[in-house]
Formats: sequence, C-alpha cells, structure tokens
Amino acid sequence: MPDPVASPVTAKAPHKLSQAVVIVHGMGEQRPMDTLRGFVQAVWSHDPSRAPFYAHVADPADPTGAKINQSWITPDSRTNSYELRRITTPYDVEGRRTDFYELYWADITQGTTRGRLAAWVTNLLWRKLADIPRDARKLYLVTLLAVVVVLCAMLALATSVWQHYISWAAALFVTILASFIIWAVDRFGLPYFGDVAAYVRAEAATVEKRALIRDRGLRLLKRLMMDDSYDRIVLVSHSLGSMIAYDLLQILWADFRPRKLEAIRDKAKLKAIHAIDKATLVADGSAWPGSLDDLAGFRRDQWELYRQLRTGDADHRPWKISDFVTLGSPLTHSEFLVTYNLAEFRRGIAERLFSACPPIAEGAAAGGTVLYQEGRNRSGKPQRAVHHGAVFAATRWTNIFDRGNGWLTGDPISGPMAENFGPGVENIQVELRGSLGRVFTHTLYWSLAATGVEVAAGARSHLAVLRDAVDLGRKLEPSQAEAPAMTSEK
Repeated sequence: MPDPVASPVTAKAPHKLSQAVVIVHGMGEQRPMDTLRGFVQAVWSHDPSRAPFYAHVADPADPTGAKINQSWITPDSRTNSYELRRITTPYDVEGRRTDFYELYWADITQGTTRGRLAAWVTNLLWRKLADIPRDARKLYLVTLLAVVVVLCAMLALATSVWQHYISWAAALFVTILASFIIWAVDRFGLPYFGDVAAYVRAEAATVEKRALIRDRGLRLLKRLMMDDSYDRIVLVSHSLGSMIAYDLLQILWADFRPRKLEAIRDKAKLKAIHAIDKATLVADGSAWPGSLDDLAGFRRDQWELYRQLRTGDADHRPWKISDFVTLGSPLTHSEFLVTYNLAEFRRGIAERLFSACPPIAEGAAAGGTVLYQEGRNRSGKPQRAVHHGAVFAATRWTNIFDRGNGWLTGDPISGPMAENFGPGVENIQVELRGSLGRVFTHTLYWSLAATGVEVAAGARSHLAVLRDAVDLGRKLEPSQAEAPAMTSEK
C-alpha cells in the first residue's frame, strides 16, 4: 500500500502564486453572489482531486456528513461593492490558491422600458429570412407568428369597437388577455430580455448602460492584472455575460498587448508569437478552414505565449488572462444579434472590430503575422507590436454548449463558435438534463443537481467538462515554471 504522505493528493506542495477566476453572470434579475457560489461549488468544492486531505470539511448542506473542499467568503475591495465578496480556497494539491470573483452587472440594466424592449424585438424581426441563422430560424418564426397573432387580435378588437360590435364577454376576455400579456412582459420579458435589449447593440438608448457595465468590469480586471500575487486569470461567462466578457477582453488587450518588442531583448516572446503566426487567418472570413489541423497544438502555443507575457517589466505590462470560457453563449448568433447579417459581421472581423480565434494576420495572406512595426528604439533598431485584434493569440477560448432544437429542448441560446469567430475555439457540446428533463437547459452548466454528458467519445460529465475548461490544475504548466511565493493571508 503506498505511503499516504508521499501521494500527490496529500503531500504539501511548495506554495506558488495564486490564480483568479472571474465569473460574469448572465441575463435576468440575478442576486449578488448567487452565480458565484453555485459555480465555486461545481468547480472547486465538489472536486475531490483539487484539495489535499486536510482541506476536506463536512458539507453543511448535506445531512449525511459528506466531505467537500474547504473555502471561505472573504471581504474584498477590488469589486467596489459591499454586496460582493471573493471566495478563496486553501492551497491545493499543486500548492496554489484560487480566488473566485463575480462581475455583477444586473443592477445597471434595471429600468429597461417596454418601448426599448419592443424596439429591440422589432429590429430583430425586421430581417430577411436569408439573414437569419439556420439554427435560430425556428425560434424566429415562432416569435414572428406570436407577434402577428397579437397584432391581428388588436386590429380585430379595434375594428369591433369602432363598429360597436363587441359583447360584454368578449370585452372581459380581451381585458384579461391584455392584462396577462402585460404581466408576462413585465415579469419575464423585461427582467431577462430587457438586459439583452440594454446591452447587445450600440445605440443611443444603450450607450450609457454599456459604458457603465464595461467600466465596472475593466476596473476589476485591471486590478487583478496588476496584482503581483496573481499570475493567472480565468474569465468565465454565462449567457449574455459572455458578450460582456468578450468586449472586456478586446478592450483590455488593446491596452495590455505586447509592444516595443525587440529582436534580441524579447527573443522568447517573439518566438512564442511566431508559433501563433502559423495558424493565423486571412481577413476574408469565407476562406477560413472549418477546423485547425492541430487544435491541441495551437492551444499549447497560446498557453506558451500567455506564459511569456504574464510577467511584466519596465517596457511591458503583464497579460494574465490565460483562458476565456463561455457557457450557453449567444455569441454563436452574433451575426444576428450584434450585426444585421453574416456579411456585416465578417466585415467587422476584417476591420478588427471583432477578434477572431486564431487571430487575423497582419497582411493579406494566411500564415502571416500578428506583428507590425511600431517605430524604432533609441539605437535605431525596429520595435514591433502585436495588433489590437489578436487577443486570442495569448488567451485560449473554450465554448461549452447544449445544442437546442430551436424550441424548448436543450439550450437554443447556445451553439458552436467556429463559423463566426474561427476554428481556434474549442467547442464542446454537452447534453444536459434537469428536473424537467431536456426542457430549456440554459442554466444547468454548473448545476450539481443536473445530469449531463459530453456529446463525444469518452463522454465526460458536464461538471468534468467545466472543470477541465477552467483548468485549475494548469495541465500545460511545466512543474519548474513557477517560483515559490510568500504565503498570503486569506
């Protein structure tokens, strides 16, 4: 029998720098900390492989006395909110602590009017059928039919009133029906889709709220990026939160991207960048491959570039966001939600309004480079910079989705990302089931009560898929890459 002291699960590993996981919640009237606590339960508390034996405690929510990994809810000033806390862990089996944060934004989108929601729905419905993504057409047609029925009923009612031909019973029925519709819009439409109407498209009525949400997210992420106690950040997002997180990534990269790179001084960084160059895409999205020949190799190259960039110096600020994880993301429908059609979205990719994965090459051909010359140093030698649309050169993107049938089964909001954002996104399809079976599984990606399985050979559970995507154990990290760090207080 092996010595328990020497086993990797129980042996104390040298302490290393901490990592931060930031979860961006989805649409709806979210309560602060609800998403964060459920997520931490799934990826940390109930993962027996993450914590050593001395960090196992009895689960207070389980009367049987089952063990979970210990964690604490700790006050923290980085979120600028007294309603929020960070959740911190003890040192794990690798000797590393993880701090979990929530980017909470639901309070900012409160107050969306019925008129704004109606304008957004009208904008979506007023499209040619050819511009509607195939996987969204059933939902589009059902919504369009419902709107037409309501409008026809209103017209029939108005005609009856004008002709003085309406019975007392019909008037009562119409009043009840109208009240129900208004109640449903206020109870379900505004709290959920009002958030989407308030953020998705940049219009005069939405610019202020979009800016407030982004400012809050940027303050949190910049503080984490410049905190020397962290060497890695994982950005996880659900539903509409993935659109917010995607925007934050683009803004941050434009500010933190590597610049003033010199051939001799930054040899290791440039070598890692040139490895990414081999997978770059041309600006014309129609020429994109359906998949990369070596997706695993590309993701290894992304990790290596992140490792080279995560330590700052006098000329470079650190880039610490190694992973972007999207769950049930409407980004799959970006050509419909963000722009009017796929052609307009591809134009945005070519103009670097949107960032692709792999990045678009600087120049006309694939296999080019994400670098461009940006001046010279004092001795006259050229300096290079990575362009602002290349955030996914150093950040891996994992997209987990449960394909719906366009009606109620599965998650009709989610889907794969390759068509819009490129073949460098690792798309993982799962099949989820809750207490009602396969009915609208959009909120079950980290649910401990749900059952789910990966739709692929080897079929991991949905929780195993999520844990592998967040990758708290850093599967690609060389064991000697991290230097021991001083123990910090929780």
